[in-house]
Amino acid sequence: MTWKSSVTKMAFKLHGWIGLLAGLFFLFYGITGSMLMFRHQLDRYFNPELHHLRPTARPLSADELYRKVWKTHPNLRKLVLHDFPADRYDCYEFMLYKRQSRLTDNYLYYAFVNPYTGQIISKGSYGSVRPLFFRWLYTLHYSLQMGIPGMLFTGVVGLLMLLSLLTGTIIYRKHFWQAFTFKAGLNFKNRRTAISSLHRILGVWSIGFTAMLFFTGFWMLKEYFSPQEWQLPKHQPAYAVRANIDSVVKKSWQLVPGFTPIAVNIPTVKCGDIVVKGLMPTTTFFLLKGKASSLSFNAETGQFNKLNDIDKASFDQRFETEVYNLHIGSFGGSFVRWFYVLLGLLPGVLSVTGALLWMRRR
Repeated sequence: MTWKSSVTKMAFKLHGWIGLLAGLFFLFYGITGSMLMFRHQLDRYFNPELHHLRPTARPLSADELYRKVWKTHPNLRKLVLHDFPADRYDCYEFMLYKRQSRLTDNYLYYAFVNPYTGQIISKGSYGSVRPLFFRWLYTLHYSLQMGIPGMLFTGVVGLLMLLSLLTGTIIYRKHFWQAFTFKAGLNFKNRRTAISSLHRILGVWSIGFTAMLFFTGFWMLKEYFSPQEWQLPKHQPAYAVRANIDSVVKKSWQLVPGFTPIAVNIPTVKCGDIVVKGLMPTTTFFLLKGKASSLSFNAETGQFNKLNDIDKASFDQRFETEVYNLHIGSFGGSFVRWFYVLLGLLPGVLSVTGALLWMRRR
């Protein structure tokens, strides 16, 4: 037996075992990822009470709303003004990161605030199915609702999929080009050949996209392979910034004309900066758009500290942003999202066809 035959035989066994052990999770992550592609649009559709308010008076400032949320949610390790109102009928949305008491605890919470009354009209946990299903699904997708151990497990599944794709490429290397050019089409001689040819063709055509999805998913969770990330945050006294949030946001687009503020990170402990995240007018590369750039301000005085322009950032920082935007398909509008929805289902199809082939052999 030649070394090529030995490698192919080993790859075949490994490919089969990975499929058996992780196939259901490949199916799960493919389906949930596809469902999340339109989560923002679906959230707005299914929760109109949060986005169709009745303007009754002059809206309250973002600073006033922040302080209302801060008073009602103690023990936060991070507080983010996640979304400004899209129009005069919309809410402010705050994302709250609570300190966990156990590694498996959910730490993400949300609060929607009426800008006219200051009332928190919806609040809850990303760990609860109701009332905001897609926030629960978002956490389920990347952590299985199991906190830090769940995020590590998801990262491991990403690596297993990459290994599965590598072993599949070794197995089908002789048929790769024929499948890619459709010279080797579906074979309906019998059920086994039909499933086998479908598995091979879909695997070849989806290999690049599937590898990209699972690599970027793993990369975003790689930090949980480090023991430091498994240390629970310590309780610290609650801290409210003295600087005015509205004033800081206003300064950001005065300092950089054309800058679009998207979110505001507000520190919950002393010595942190208020960070206004958004889009620079000079950013043109599609994978660096969104809230990748930022301006930092002193939390006590509101004084400007520094500008972080993603176009001038280090390679590592740009790469992290590109990986994130590539994974969630936040570019190209609805066409790209539908493309992600359809191809995102292929890992699940490959899992099913692979399992059928294994059972046929047995």
